[in-house]
Amino acid sequence: MRRSWFKNTAAIRSVAPSLRSVRTNPHCVRFLPLLLLAILSDIHGRVALADDQIFDLQELSVKGRVVAARLADFNGDQHVDLMMVTLEGIPPDELRTIRVYLGQEDGQFPTAASHSIAVPRWSSVYDVADLKETPGDELLLLRPDGVTIMSIAKSGAPQWDLPVSGPSTVGAASDERGFDALHMVYHDFGEQPWILVPQIGLISALSVDGTVLAQIEVGRRANYFLVPPAAPFSMESDLQLYFDAPKVAVGDVDGDGRNDIVTSNRHEIRVYLRAVNGTFPRQPSQRLALHFISRQDNARGSGSVATTARDIDDDGRLDLLITHVEGSFSDAVTTTYVFRNREGSWNLDEPDDVFVSDHALGSDLLLDIDNDERLELVRIRQKFSVLEFIELLLTKEVDSQLMVHYLQPDNHFGTRPAIKRKISTGISFESFRPEGFLPPTGLDLNADGYMDFVSSINGKGIAVYLGGGKKPWAKRTSLQKFPSSGAIRFTDYDDDGMLDFVLFDPRQFDSVVRVGRNRGELPGSPTVQH
Repeated sequence: MRRSWFKNTAAIRSVAPSLRSVRTNPHCVRFLPLLLLAILSDIHGRVALADDQIFDLQELSVKGRVVAARLADFNGDQHVDLMMVTLEGIPPDELRTIRVYLGQEDGQFPTAASHSIAVPRWSSVYDVADLKETPGDELLLLRPDGVTIMSIAKSGAPQWDLPVSGPSTVGAASDERGFDALHMVYHDFGEQPWILVPQIGLISALSVDGTVLAQIEVGRRANYFLVPPAAPFSMESDLQLYFDAPKVAVGDVDGDGRNDIVTSNRHEIRVYLRAVNGTFPRQPSQRLALHFISRQDNARGSGSVATTARDIDDDGRLDLLITHVEGSFSDAVTTTYVFRNREGSWNLDEPDDVFVSDHALGSDLLLDIDNDERLELVRIRQKFSVLEFIELLLTKEVDSQLMVHYLQPDNHFGTRPAIKRKISTGISFESFRPEGFLPPTGLDLNADGYMDFVSSINGKGIAVYLGGGKKPWAKRTSLQKFPSSGAIRFTDYDDDGMLDFVLFDPRQFDSVVRVGRNRGELPGSPTVQH
């Protein structure tokens, strides 16, 4: 008993600073949605590991730290290739390299990179799209003065720099710890793709040749942290900055058949209506103050307001889902608001649906889980109390609840959830991150039209919970045993109609990248010849 007490006390001491930082440091609030989404990683908690053959695996040993991986046809030969971005060493002597593994006839990748290209200086985030006449998809990089389009089909392939006027982009410098994907290429404004470049207080829309198609002013929101000269502790910098770029949604707001742009942050929503000639105004056509954040949350940097713009009632116009988390761990209240679009706008004083969860942190999603072309409201809630906190320290698991509300004939979501599932996930006290990968949503692994869940069982295996039927995700369908920590990206890379994946761990050095080919043996899968 004494030994267990000391062990648990050490656990409390190890996690307490992280919890304090989330409450007191506004920079940490941004990680709460990731923690909440991570609870999808195990629907029924820790389970005994099986070893079903869901995927055929290929393992590639890579020198350095793999911080990005993507499956796409980069050289235009109709075979999907594998791109990795690796980091070796630490600044100021760090090497950042794009490694390309060209797909072979048998669907496998070579054990060594087909060619390598240095990452251009100060590249912050990336996107992948077919933008130029060079073969295959190109890599799009956000940099301080604009974007760079790169063909990575071979060494020495061309690249194009597209500068933007005005303030710096939000890609002020390379991310010291990683290299993430950001949606920048949009196909919603006509036959030609638009590149939306996020800048400080501005978004510039560019054509693939760099022509400025529009510039909209989206406002600025930042938090600074400075230590007074007489403070009893010091920092490694004179000033720390957290800059909040707004969320972007594209869709028809006013019902004229033309896609508009909606931006949002925790304080306001801005709408930019597209004119008949295809242009956008620099200033917002509508500007709606949210007024959800309390004075206390604003002063201490806690709470959050997340806005999602989607067409919920299928009338061709964007509606709003707003999730307001008030307070922090000890006093959190999560409220979900749904606002229908009426006459080209939303009355934020009169929500159509409201769901309140006391003493809980929450996140909300709009997903079509049953292939009926109607969105469901998926609410994820983590209860917090003294008992839950003690359980977290003892079990190193977080218990949460997933609730699904169906849209009713009157276009309101049902007040009672049609589906409720208990969710647990393991948490590492070293990093205060989930063990395993953050599960993506909207997956259909057996190609039957219903949304499935795929999860990492605490970094030791991958589990599949099939959707469909009266009780979707009620029990685990299959589980395959292999190391599954890190980040996972799904795509159909062998063109058989079923999703495959690439899995990598940005926190490991000289790690193994795993590519999984769907064998088509899940119940409901189409027949596949092996």
